[in-house]
Amino acid sequence: MMSMSVSVAHAVAESLRRLGVERVYGLIGTSILDFIDALYDYRDSIRFVTTRHEQVAVSMADAEGRLTGRPGVAVVHVGGGFLNSLVAVGIAYKDSSPLILISGAVRSRVAGLDSMYEVDQMSMVKPITKAQFRIDQVSGVDEILAEAYRVSASPPPGPVYIEVTEDIWGYRGTYTFNSCKPVIKEPPMPSGEEVARVVNYLKEAERPLLLVGGGVNNRRASELLLELVSYLALPVASTGNGRGAFPENHPLSIGRVGFGGGSTYADKAFEEADLVIALGCGLSDITTYSFNIIPKGEIILVNLDKKTEERPVPYSEWFYVDANAFLEKLVSMVSKEGLRREYGGWWGYINAWRRGWDALIRDAVERSYEGFASPGRFFRRLGERLDMDRAIITAGQGMHILYTYSFLKVSRPRGFLAATNLGSMGFAFPAALAAKICCPDHEAIAVVGDGEFMMTVQDLETAVRERLPVKVVVVNDNSYRVLYYRQRLQKGGRLIGTVLSNPDFKALAESFGAVGRVVSDNGEIDDAIEEMLEATEPYILDLRIHPYDIPPLNLDASLRMTSL
Repeated sequence: MMSMSVSVAHAVAESLRRLGVERVYGLIGTSILDFIDALYDYRDSIRFVTTRHEQVAVSMADAEGRLTGRPGVAVVHVGGGFLNSLVAVGIAYKDSSPLILISGAVRSRVAGLDSMYEVDQMSMVKPITKAQFRIDQVSGVDEILAEAYRVSASPPPGPVYIEVTEDIWGYRGTYTFNSCKPVIKEPPMPSGEEVARVVNYLKEAERPLLLVGGGVNNRRASELLLELVSYLALPVASTGNGRGAFPENHPLSIGRVGFGGGSTYADKAFEEADLVIALGCGLSDITTYSFNIIPKGEIILVNLDKKTEERPVPYSEWFYVDANAFLEKLVSMVSKEGLRREYGGWWGYINAWRRGWDALIRDAVERSYEGFASPGRFFRRLGERLDMDRAIITAGQGMHILYTYSFLKVSRPRGFLAATNLGSMGFAFPAALAAKICCPDHEAIAVVGDGEFMMTVQDLETAVRERLPVKVVVVNDNSYRVLYYRQRLQKGGRLIGTVLSNPDFKALAESFGAVGRVVSDNGEIDDAIEEMLEATEPYILDLRIHPYDIPPLNLDASLRMTSL
């Protein structure tokens, strides 16, 4: 058994290398200076990506975790740097993204003395991480890194926190690194009897619906879903994190259900189904519009979210097992039994409901405003022009995200990344930066509101410095439009805190060394899209729209969700 005598800083770096980590995102500080110095010696195998804000670094690591299935890694300074990262950690936690956050901590001899930089980081981060570790001694560093990786990557994945006292980085220890292998804990596996019960439900159902979530948003599950619908022509819907698990351009796809992106006909099908099978997801307040829309029939859940049992939903069955393994056995059993169904009558209802939604889509595309571009027309044209098999769309939160659901049909697993379950702004641009690093041959397009973009705009410098030709569509309405609309509709037009003024985004982009363009007329849309997609530098498209424009959405259900 060979061992190495190295500093703690080098032990952490070596552990990451052996675990297969290729990048570390972060922002340097005194409490992590020794670790960053150690990364200099690993620069041929681990790329250190410096950002201009810790939230950006952690969201980039989050996005890498979602795209690769392996924990992304970020490192931040003690105190203020750590606190700046917490929104991004919360996003990763709520969306079950594999992430390892390494933070500095104050020197051991001043710990607990309310010293400079010191806050109770462990207590703060505990509710939004799967596990927490502290390195304040030389022994076991490699084992801590290996365990952190295993916990983060094991289903359901999520963020893990490691803090390292500033004084320990330089001490030397002896390590074997034998435990530093990228392994995960196997989740509970389904039994044949459990899968057979679901097959029996499918045999009896006349109005079934398959709901796919983030737990099956991967290439193998996508192949299995396509095989399943070749036998059972049932409608397939998705949650926000499930987009792309089943191609949205498939004739059996009915798109997203739930608040913040669901269509009226998908929501109606979800409610009227006599059988809903949810794979790799639960029925949350988002999916059900705060539990106002509940399926009328049987509800089968296959997921590893223990919060499922706390929700006011009348589940018929809940299988706490790996959804991917369940799907594999389900397809095998359906195939062996030769079970085939068309559900013609059910599709008749769905297609009738779809016609109402199609009218909303047409209206959104045909609108025109003097001095502004139509966002519906812009995103329809972008969806027609993009090769969605080679594109990754990223989004944070806000009314602008609804255009991505209505007009950009995600056709591949993890082709869409968003801060779905925390509902937080600030994720989209960092996620696009990471997407371009991890998948350089794909288009990485961040769709942001003007309010959201201003939260991370400083990292245009990162895009330019790292030569990442990301594309950013700023849906610019000079407002926080979700709240602007609620004030207009629910508060009698008493506008306060929602109307904004913005910089010239084109000039701002150019000041960073990026390319910018303003689009404020429908006649400029096609040329701007072509220019943006052909750009080989970071590109900011300032899409100026009228704040009164409402994207297609299930307005009645959304208002019910936000009412008392």
